[in-house]
Amino acid sequence: MLIGDTAAANTYPYIQVKNPTARVEHEASTSKIGEDQLFYFQQRGIDYEKAMAAMISGFCQDVFNELPDEFGAEVNQLMSLKLEGSVG
Repeated sequence: MLIGDTAAANTYPYIQVKNPTARVEHEASTSKIGEDQLFYFQQRGIDYEKAMAAMISGFCQDVFNELPDEFGAEVNQLMSLKLEGSVG
């Protein structure tokens, strides 16, 4: 997920395979938040800032869920504070 006009990302493939006969491939993609996604939120009365915060939070939530409970909760809270009033 790219946020902002100057955002960029580099992907570095890493695949750990224990089967020497396996044939594997790696693919990654990045994209900006689409206007259609923002339109969906706005049609439901959710302003731009809250829509961006919801999409960013949803994107990160899977990673946060893998963290130990206390650390995951703290990271989630810090992200919420960082996003508050900063997107848009």
